[in-house]
Amino acid sequence: MNHLTFSPAERVLALLAGIVNLVVGLGFLFLPELHLPLWPTSIPPLLDRFIGAIILGNSVGAFWLATEREWARVRPLALVATVYGYGTLVAGALLYHLLWLKAQPVFWLYFLFDVPFLLVYYALFIYHDIAPRFSKQAAEQSTIILDDRHQ
Repeated sequence: MNHLTFSPAERVLALLAGIVNLVVGLGFLFLPELHLPLWPTSIPPLLDRFIGAIILGNSVGAFWLATEREWARVRPLALVATVYGYGTLVAGALLYHLLWLKAQPVFWLYFLFDVPFLLVYYALFIYHDIAPRFSKQAAEQSTIILDDRHQ
């Protein structure tokens, strides 16, 4: 696999994330009318719709990622998803509420639902951005060492 391309398997994962976000986003958007038990505590209707709109935005982004073949075009939106959309901030906030504020145990389900998405995005960044930089640096260092030996 080439770290510069966004592979078909990665595009399928983006499509699946888009579908999940679409379903959850629509659920939150229409939660006041549907009365679905999507959240274990009461949320004001305006906040339901706000959360739904954010998740639907993530869905649109994930569907767009599924059409791209080049990592450079995927990277900015994947970074937003990693930090905010699925990611680090949401998982951190949930963990904070669970461990320090003693939130209801049902919130562990939300945390455990969020973590696999987060791990996939971390893996994407390690594969496409971090690992190639380290291998490039290692290659440059070995070239410098070889150059020093020849002098």
